[in-house]
Amino acid sequence: MAKKLLITGASGFLGWQVCENAPKAWNIVGTWHSNPNGLNEKAQAIQLDLLDKDAIWKLLKNTAPDAVLHLAAASNPAHCEANPMIAKALNVTATTWLAEMCAERSCKFLFTSSSQVYDGVKSPFSEDPTPSPTNEYGRQKLAAEQAIMAISSSSAIIRVAVMYGSAGSGPKNFLQQWREAWQNGDSVTAFHDEIRSFLSGKSAAAGINLLLEKGAEGIFNLGGGTSVSRFEFAELARRALHLPEAKIISKSQLEVETKAFRPANLTMDLNKIIDLGFVPEYNFESLKTMKS
Repeated sequence: MAKKLLITGASGFLGWQVCENAPKAWNIVGTWHSNPNGLNEKAQAIQLDLLDKDAIWKLLKNTAPDAVLHLAAASNPAHCEANPMIAKALNVTATTWLAEMCAERSCKFLFTSSSQVYDGVKSPFSEDPTPSPTNEYGRQKLAAEQAIMAISSSSAIIRVAVMYGSAGSGPKNFLQQWREAWQNGDSVTAFHDEIRSFLSGKSAAAGINLLLEKGAEGIFNLGGGTSVSRFEFAELARRALHLPEAKIISKSQLEVETKAFRPANLTMDLNKIIDLGFVPEYNFESLKTMKS
């Protein structure tokens, strides 16, 4: 008998990818709040307000999932910095409710955190349980992690790197926005001093599905096989997408005022998830597979 996976935030970029690449042994129920069009057709769609505690409980009772993958978040660092209490309600409070309810129902709980929990100073970062985030988004993700582990140490926490790739009709990721700009003859600006373990959505889904299938517990980094600056990534993308005339402006973070602090180098040590069987992708090869 097939198992049931409930995915919150399934209409987002990563949610679409997880549904598209889900193991055949799992039936998928995907929740959405304001964007039903982003849902993958492989998921049964249910609207959910994660700020309504009773609605969460009713959904868990009615769907009786074997596992919950919590992807929904206020994930824009600038928004979190400007609206910390609004963001915290979703990023921390709702996450804690879900973790508690899953523990009460003996339901496996998986949570996507972020590489933003690290401070960007001494990379590569291993899965330190007490990192030092430098912006509000990172602090909220860490607070959620700590609440989850206090409730159930059998949960899986996945610190995901910056993602890119093709997906459904949900919000576009940065690379899709870059490609549109280039195709319109516009330039893009990319920092040469901001280094990330860029990760394709397909590879991120593979890592998450691996952890689900393995019944993994604890904290895992999830990123790409190489770390490069945003400027270097833009150069790779231009080549891979066969856009030799695409314009890229290289800048330092110090030249641009941002609402949220941006850590310099968020390269992550992936050995823990590699030991479970994860095979990291390399940016150039993955970029060449982008369709839109």
